Amino acid sequence: MQLRVAVLFHSGYGHTAKQAEAVAAGARQVAGAEVDLISIPDLTEETWPVLDAADAIIFGSPTYMSGASAVFRGFVEATSARWADNLRWRDKIAAGFTNSGSMSGDKLNTLTELALFAAQHGMIWVGLAAFSGWNTSTGTIDDVNRLGSWLGAMAQSNNDQGPEFGPCPSDLRTAEALGRRVAEVTLRHTRGRLAEPEPAQPAAA
Repeated sequence: MQLRVAVLFHSGYGHTAKQAEAVAAGARQVAGAEVDLISIPDLTEETWPVLDAADAIIFGSPTYMSGASAVFRGFVEATSARWADNLRWRDKIAAGFTNSGSMSGDKLNTLTELALFAAQHGMIWVGLAAFSGWNTSTGTIDDVNRLGSWLGAMAQSNNDQGPEFGPCPSDLRTAEALGRRVAEVTLRHTRGRLAEPEPAQPAAA
């Protein structure tokens, strides 16, 4: 079965782009998944239909000043026509990821913002199904989900270093796990919809 997953993101300095690539790589691990990786500045009238045709959209933004970037917010407002068009993205699978310089950096607020945006479009949000790491005496920075997030994938990158130094490998594996989970859930969701019986037609008068 074929399914289409779009990973749509904004990255100011390249760190969130690296995270987005890991999300896409995880989704591609699921057989039948076709993945489109789209940077918001590259979104054109020709690429909007890719989002419309996707079975799942995974949103990504850096966390700036406690929330999503202005570029991502511009995209959110640009979707209003699709919202007004009878919730065109209704029942698509959705998920999200974010990166910031601080360990916390209020990244949860950004993920909440992304989830509420998806909910307003009638989408179905999928979180990260992974135990938190780095929270015991034997835990390390190499643990998957080391930042302990379930609403989406979080990553941390040092403010004074470029994307060649961050996010760290465990944060990228966490992003990969999110992409894989979204593709798996989307596959089950799509199969379920295809198995639904056709609605009964009213009897002829």
